[in-house]
Amino acid sequence: MVQLERIVKWAEQNSSITALLLSGSLAGRGKKDIFSDYDIAVFGNNFDFIANDEWIKQIGNYLVCIHDNFESLNYEIPTRLTIFDDISKVDFSFHPVQLLQTLTELEKLPDDYNIGYRILLDKDGTAARLKAPTFTGFVIRKPSVEEFENNVKEFWFETYHVAKYISRGDLWTAKSRAWAAKKFLLSMVEWNHGIKARWKFSPKKDGKNMKDWVDKKIWKELEDCFGRFDKRDSWKALQKTIKLYQRIAGKTADYLKYSYDQKLDNGISRFIKKRSWARADK
Repeated sequence: MVQLERIVKWAEQNSSITALLLSGSLAGRGKKDIFSDYDIAVFGNNFDFIANDEWIKQIGNYLVCIHDNFESLNYEIPTRLTIFDDISKVDFSFHPVQLLQTLTELEKLPDDYNIGYRILLDKDGTAARLKAPTFTGFVIRKPSVEEFENNVKEFWFETYHVAKYISRGDLWTAKSRAWAAKKFLLSMVEWNHGIKARWKFSPKKDGKNMKDWVDKKIWKELEDCFGRFDKRDSWKALQKTIKLYQRIAGKTADYLKYSYDQKLDNGISRFIKKRSWARADK
């Protein structure tokens, strides 16, 4: 918490800053450990000082700071993603003070804050008017027909390329496309779990902490979906990935009463299976 104290002290002495909120896992009720990031929302005006990274030195010595941004309630929010030399990571986001006022007027907090927040600094009392968090948010919703169908199309599109690049021996590209395919597998697994949880399920982004909620059988199968950096194991991993996807997508489609594109499945599967180089022992 020494790092957090330094951040608050820095903000207290900066006249451009009116409030600080801590959000993310450290402010919520989810899983946290010594590696958890500090997500710090900085509210104020005139953030010209973030044009360079000298201000960070007022908090502590740092190793790297990445400049990025995101959109929130029609505002472009700059971020400074910083790793300090004690290896703690702090994600600073800089919000106009008008946005904090807007947040106090909303009937429901955005998910980023509704999952939990702590007021670290509130110079003018505006942050104190925020609604209390319900510690819920980012609940996965039932996919539309179009979203489901696009997932199936994209998965098979990527697996086609995985097979093509493995056959060429272009393993780096094959691994890249294999990871793209796994993102669509992840979405399908999340939807399937959402069905079981009656759509009261809040998975973290990009499969973070996936082991905490996924079925043990699926987790075990995923071990075989990641192959080594050679052709033989890459083929095995692709085949295991396809097998798992087919089962989960089929079950999800049946429950949702959606149509699964079996013609596409058959076509790409045939492309992979009919070639001798597609066998795992090649």
